[in-house]
Amino acid sequence: MNDSTTLELTEGQQLALDQLHRIVQASRGSVAATHVAATADGYVEARVSVGCANLPPTQDGLRLRSVEAVTLRIPPDFPFRAPSVRTRHTRFAGAPHVNWGRHLCLYRSTATEWDPADGMYGFITRLLDWFEAAAAGQLDRPGEPLHPPNALTDHTAGLLVIRRDAPVARPDEPWLGAAVLHQVNDIRCDVVDWLAVEDPWPDSLEQLRESAALPADARAFLAPVVVTTKHLTFEYPLTARELVESLARDHITPRLLLGLTGFVAGHNRTLLCPDADADATVSTGDVEETPAAPVHLLLGTPSRGIAGDGPRRTHLVAWHLPDFADQVGRLAADTAFSGHAYLAELGDEVVRFGTDWLDRQSTRWMRVYEARPEVTVRRDHATPAAWLRGKRILVLGAGALGAPVADMCARAGAAHLTVADHGLVHPGILARQPYTDADIGFSKARVLADRLNRIDPHATRVEAFVGNVTTRLSALDLHTFDLIWDCTANRIVRAHLERARRTDTAPWPHLATLMIGHHATRGIAAISPRGATGGGTDVLRRTALAAHADATRAFDDLIDDFFPTTPPTELFQPEPGCSDATFTGSAADVIALAGQLATGVLHALAEPADRHTMAALVVRMPTGPTSTQPSGPCWLSWPNDTLATDKATGYDVRITPAALAEMRAEARRGVRVRGPRVETGGTLLGAIDDATGVIFIDEATGPPPDSLLTEAYFQHGLDGVSGHLSARRKATGNISRFLGMWHSHPHATAQPSATDRAAMTSLTLPLDDAPARALVLIAGGSPPVWHQWLATGDSPDLYAHLAARTASVTAEPPPSQPPAHLGPVRWWPGGYSTRPHGPVPVPVPRKGSRS
Repeated sequence: MNDSTTLELTEGQQLALDQLHRIVQASRGSVAATHVAATADGYVEARVSVGCANLPPTQDGLRLRSVEAVTLRIPPDFPFRAPSVRTRHTRFAGAPHVNWGRHLCLYRSTATEWDPADGMYGFITRLLDWFEAAAAGQLDRPGEPLHPPNALTDHTAGLLVIRRDAPVARPDEPWLGAAVLHQVNDIRCDVVDWLAVEDPWPDSLEQLRESAALPADARAFLAPVVVTTKHLTFEYPLTARELVESLARDHITPRLLLGLTGFVAGHNRTLLCPDADADATVSTGDVEETPAAPVHLLLGTPSRGIAGDGPRRTHLVAWHLPDFADQVGRLAADTAFSGHAYLAELGDEVVRFGTDWLDRQSTRWMRVYEARPEVTVRRDHATPAAWLRGKRILVLGAGALGAPVADMCARAGAAHLTVADHGLVHPGILARQPYTDADIGFSKARVLADRLNRIDPHATRVEAFVGNVTTRLSALDLHTFDLIWDCTANRIVRAHLERARRTDTAPWPHLATLMIGHHATRGIAAISPRGATGGGTDVLRRTALAAHADATRAFDDLIDDFFPTTPPTELFQPEPGCSDATFTGSAADVIALAGQLATGVLHALAEPADRHTMAALVVRMPTGPTSTQPSGPCWLSWPNDTLATDKATGYDVRITPAALAEMRAEARRGVRVRGPRVETGGTLLGAIDDATGVIFIDEATGPPPDSLLTEAYFQHGLDGVSGHLSARRKATGNISRFLGMWHSHPHATAQPSATDRAAMTSLTLPLDDAPARALVLIAGGSPPVWHQWLATGDSPDLYAHLAARTASVTAEPPPSQPPAHLGPVRWWPGGYSTRPHGPVPVPVPRKGSRS
């Protein structure tokens, strides 16, 4: 290699030459470098020769010489920018990964493939690999993306965004037609539709907008399109004459190209100025425009796809033309249009004008951004957010949680998004909510909807719902949504949703309820999939019970933050005296929590439908490297409850699987110990929620030892009941309390007997804190139903009734005797006794708790 000491080199270029020198020395003659020289633009060029004699030619490969010479261009900031390489000939022109006849494309993406640490060693290895692949005909290796043609873009020529899948040429003739362009601004147009020459074309701008689903005030026009049957080259020419000559090889003649361009220009005049003469102006909306539209010629070639994997898709470039096409259209205005015939019937004046223009015009290629599904893969396609694409979403609340969640939905491509909130933007929320000073005093929902509508108006429509959700819930038409996000952190809203969900006869969408702790260090997402028995209120209640029940006390922080036994006395009011209490936390805190909670919800919904279950996701934020508090996500989940209905009140009775399993276990034990027809029963623990109309049965116990069990009667005892209930109240943070009593009707209908109905009028337990109401639950069923429940756990027939206490509480326990009208009967005590009692004479009954 020539001495480079006299050159003015940067530190990086000197490093590159030193590495190249060592490569040459170690190559044993297979790599040589000569003629090192600086260039006027600050690069250093070195001629490198690569020995290719050991690369045998193949049928599809390039014909390589025994030694191939290339020129390396080393940038001043090497190794932080990759060198480039070009040949001194054009023998490789037209081959894959050869641009403009000479430039070898070694990297698909230097940002991800170029490693500065490898330097020239990695670059020369890549060059040798390129020659090896070229000789083998594998520059486009099977399974890899094809390398589409290049066009040197001119930023002043404008920007084109392709949003609709492109047409494809037939095997024997090109596709000719027009693209429907939506002019977004002075430099950008979007391709929103295609029209083939043989298709009916819209007669008015209104029809064009309607067919392309554009707004009524959108500026739209047409651009000529040619899609060839084969790709032309791996770079597009720099002059119009060269381009037209290339197209002629695919039977696209200058006359055809000029005819199509002129026809489209003429049709644009008709659309934009239907009633004016050729020199008039046309008004579109409030802005005066000339009838001539910008002229863009779209050129498509079959150059996209995966090598060796089926037919190729169309690759598109856009040629920005001077305003000559309108003149072509005027010159050809009198020519009749009849399909392709028009394109061959141009007058001599049109041909002379167009030919003269082609001879002196250079090409100006627009920047093209792809947004069509057939050639692009969404960056979020393999993420949980992909579930949102095309869905209808409702976000309740546009605040710290609702705003980022709505933003995520819009960016994920939700088809329709409704943001509901009745609040206004005020100065204090700017610290963590995505609003600006200019938004103060305006509706949160409307400001947010306007901003989100600008993310991707072609994919997502966002509308605002301004109003109190609790009073206008029915106006939202909830059944039309696929997912509801409740981001209000409002108990009243949750209760309204729970009640509406319970009383609605139609299936509800998925419901996700999100909450943030007092200092934005924890968050909870309660998930109620479509078909779940409980909504957000129900799932959060289960979460609190599970947190209290955890023996490891891993959820004590969660209890203190979300489910304290006593309400917190220290409340944060950002504007004391005139604002609702809220939490302290920054934008970083709430956005991080919102993202984790939303991603978790979408993970759950993306699972197969048969695995959907009520669940809660608990997220803890990291608090520092020395913190001992656990961080990260934690999942809790529950299967659906068994449902019964109190027909008198219409309340739902939700029996947890654990409670029903305990009832079944006691019934099965009774069969073994007492026989198949002896009734049994016990205590129910849970809660009554009158706001939502739900009775929660969390636990069931068996009969206390002093209970009385017969084939026609069950009397609940009191031995140990008070202590058990007190312990359970304390263990659950007073969430689960005495609820009522259950008993069985083996092999009989789940309906109260005359004895049961008589006992309901005095139903209570003689406890100090006995409630004014108690639930009566009867489990029964015909012999097949009853046997099936005992054998497999299928649900029995159930009767539920919320009975009001009408008799006073007495501290005296009821006698362990059956009612007198039953006569002498054989009876069993509760507990674990295995011996029956009786038959015994029946005394006159005394007041007490009987059912």
